[in-house]
Amino acid sequence: MKTNFFLFVMSFALLFASCSSDDDNGGNPATISLVGTWELTSASGALPVDLNMDGTASVNLLEELPCFEDTIVVNEDSTYSQNVVEIIFDFDVTVQPPVVTADCTDAILTQTGEWNLNGEQLIFTPAGEDSKTVTITLTENMLSFTDTVGDLGQVALVFTRQ
Repeated sequence: MKTNFFLFVMSFALLFASCSSDDDNGGNPATISLVGTWELTSASGALPVDLNMDGTASVNLLEELPCFEDTIVVNEDSTYSQNVVEIIFDFDVTVQPPVVTADCTDAILTQTGEWNLNGEQLIFTPAGEDSKTVTITLTENMLSFTDTVGDLGQVALVFTRQ
């Protein structure tokens, strides 16, 4: 069955929803601004997957889907916008273990919302959706956090300041 993996993308990338800084303080988000443009540069799953069906499973999700891109612009007024490449997943449950493949489309999905940082807790609220809270590590040029993403389990995400 085919499924639009927009939910994966939103869980995967929208989780971030904001960040920026001119001062590296060893990862203390309280003194680093979250304003700026951030690009997803690493996504590592807990279990190896072979989404591109090249015969080699990897925990590096961007290696498995090199076409995937995610850019988030975080504004000073506590809003953000995010552009994410749409992913279509295909689940074949007729075999054991089930086979999951994925591919990017030409579509760019845009999400907007609001964010708030309270210590290491980043709270973001996509427009029309419930708030989500993640614990982040933030330095001058890097934002990272781990979250559960559907059937992939725990995924460690890293965004780099542009």
